[in-house]
Amino acid sequence: MAIEYRGFQINVDTKADATDTQWLCRAEINGAKDEVRGVALPGVELVFPKLKIDVLMVVSMVEHKARQSVDEWFAAHPAMA
Repeated sequence: MAIEYRGFQINVDTKADATDTQWLCRAEINGAKDEVRGVALPGVELVFPKLKIDVLMVVSMVEHKARQSVDEWFAAHPAMA
């Protein structure tokens, strides 16, 4: 799944681990618009037990963390906001 947030492209990938007991989730965050093009923020990685949480909730939580990373970046770079 891919979303755009404040000029950044967030790509979320979720898959089951090799034992099919956990969700492995990763979000890559890259600048997409001119003012942030070339900026790559650290990825967000989360692991959740499959029995305790639904995959849609996992995707939502990873997406939320990625958006927080973008917001923190803009807070650290106020001239870009």
